[in-house]
Amino acid sequence: MTRKYALPSRENRTRYIQENFDAIAPSYNRFNDVATFGLHRVWKNRAIKAANLKHPFHALDLCSGTGDLALRLLDLALPGSLVTALDFSSSMLTILENRLPAEKRSMLHCHAGDATDLSFLEDDSQDAVTIGFGLRNIQNREQALRETLRVLRPAGRLIILEVGKVQLPVIAQLHGFFFRRMVPWIGYLVEGRKNEMYDYLPASADIYPSQKEMVHELKAAGFADVQYTNFMFGATALHVAFKPSI
Repeated sequence: MTRKYALPSRENRTRYIQENFDAIAPSYNRFNDVATFGLHRVWKNRAIKAANLKHPFHALDLCSGTGDLALRLLDLALPGSLVTALDFSSSMLTILENRLPAEKRSMLHCHAGDATDLSFLEDDSQDAVTIGFGLRNIQNREQALRETLRVLRPAGRLIILEVGKVQLPVIAQLHGFFFRRMVPWIGYLVEGRKNEMYDYLPASADIYPSQKEMVHELKAAGFADVQYTNFMFGATALHVAFKPSI
């Protein structure tokens, strides 16, 4: 059951991720349900609740994928609201568009692009930015956070739902075995064939910062009042950060 997998080099990683996410897009939602026992739905509901959007709003969902967070944002949207879903996998965005209720189509804008370049959005234009299980796929995280801060309105919120580090030793070992050994095989079974992206997912988690390290990164990028909540003993974490009011 031992598999050897090495992350692609930094210069090749973005293209690698894009191509492989395009390949697994049709089965990705099923994989998330099986691999998390459906809990990702609960965590995503918590993420949207943390955005605290109660009026017509503009929100950006980075690394939107098949749109789980974007669709939840649209569920809250009143007339005049706009949700922008950004992802560099056009196949993922196509699935999001196919999931979109007809009555909400005018409130969603899908943009195929890179989270490090949000030049299509104006400064101080977004009430909230969400990103679910995608931040670890961004090679220049510092640039992405700077761009996110730029487009957020003062007092706007950044919501990050991402893998975390389990601190309790025994649980950390159990989680590590499941995540690194079992999750790829779940992916292969759901996909119906082997795809390296299911090996990439746990490997990318190993190089992603801990919850406290992420707090420091967010503060260094200019965010304030950074807090996080752990789920499943820290296997998943929800960070909330604010753009300072001026």
